[in-house]
Amino acid sequence: MVLFAWLVTDVLDERAFRVGLAQTALMAPSLLFMIFGGAFADRSDTRAVLIRLHCAAALPPLALALIIFSGELQYEWLIVYGLIMGSLSAFAIPARDSLLSTVAVKAFGEDIQRAVTMASGVQFLGQLGGIIVAGAAAVTGAPALLALQSVVMLSGAFMVRKLPPAPPLDREPSHPLSDMRDGIAQVARSPILLPVVLGMFAVGVLYVGSFMVLLPLLVTNYYDGGATGISIVNICFWGGTIIATFALLRFGHIHRRGLIMTCSLTSGAVILFLIGVPAPFFVMCILCFAWGLGAGTSMTMSRTIVQLAAPPTHRARVLSIFQLGFAGGGPIGAFASGFIVELTSIHTAAWISAGVMVLVLLTLATTTRLVSITSDDVAASPA
Repeated sequence: MVLFAWLVTDVLDERAFRVGLAQTALMAPSLLFMIFGGAFADRSDTRAVLIRLHCAAALPPLALALIIFSGELQYEWLIVYGLIMGSLSAFAIPARDSLLSTVAVKAFGEDIQRAVTMASGVQFLGQLGGIIVAGAAAVTGAPALLALQSVVMLSGAFMVRKLPPAPPLDREPSHPLSDMRDGIAQVARSPILLPVVLGMFAVGVLYVGSFMVLLPLLVTNYYDGGATGISIVNICFWGGTIIATFALLRFGHIHRRGLIMTCSLTSGAVILFLIGVPAPFFVMCILCFAWGLGAGTSMTMSRTIVQLAAPPTHRARVLSIFQLGFAGGGPIGAFASGFIVELTSIHTAAWISAGVMVLVLLTLATTTRLVSITSDDVAASPA
């Protein structure tokens, strides 16, 4: 998250549109492969899939490290790297989230919210650790950090080997396209799943796109912060998500999950608007921390709702659609953010994203059951 943005904005000094295009390459494979990755996971042993994907993901960072070390880094190499890593993620995320439900039932019984919250907190801690390490890129150089990333990927494969096998529940053969259509139909006809997926798609387009493009541009162009500045902003944001996640773990059972999710998404729009107001760097860091608090809450609530509402035989497919909305909306938002910055300014682009998100939330609140979703509704769903 830090190193890739730093290579594009600071090392190669690319303009806003090409920054958005590079971040789009990193996230675009989600649009193409995420649902197929979910259908594949529902028909496979997700543990075995994750082991193979972790081993494969160790190779691109090593290749990019060698390219940078030889002095041959070009914009096109970053595009290729982004497409490969994004494709691997599109298959890994549905398998991982589907396996989480299997492991969670054995560890916590019916308390899926606790398992999802704990997994999210550990994930955010890992991201924060990576962000802190990547902040030293200007001192250590990118090749050393990319080699470390490769080692981390291999260690992930080793850890997954310690989990129990997770064979598919539905063994009847069917065409992958039929599996994908079936997963989409499950989401489309659910009054619980559909508004959550639509809300997280808006998050992907308007929040993730802004986070991936506007913040690096603000840090490097407006605040002249470089890799260290990008790292500090990310630490503030993900520090907020970690605090929010473990606070939810401390509070325990949340009944009005839809209302909490809606409020946290609304706070994100307010904060993004304020980020667009020129202010000292420490003020933006405080705003990013507050944005992280809302992000940690909304991501945990939305994942909990989807995990519980998805039928077990379709869980990976439904989760892949959920992730597609969140991660797949990112490249659209990144591309649009870079384009808007070229036409207007960084601050105006932030205001536009915040305003559109308010309209989306008003629409979902008045036309769907998003606000009224409770733990009872989820428990009573067809799953």
